[in-house]
Amino acid sequence: MFAKLQSAANRLADKLLMRAIRRLAAKPMPPGVVVKARPDGIELSGKRLKIRMINDIELRNIGK
Repeated sequence: MFAKLQSAANRLADKLLMRAIRRLAAKPMPPGVVVKARPDGIELSGKRLKIRMINDIELRNIGK
């Protein structure tokens, strides 16, 4: 009985998730940081990214 409703809710949730992922991927990034949209989130890459995530407030707050 609720299968159609659950299916519709899942499709809507997937659509909203992808919209949020695309929005994050479109944000301007600091020099040397590359962001890629993936089906399950975003992927950040760059030299010394681990240290930069600790030191750079912009990178720490990327999802906000």
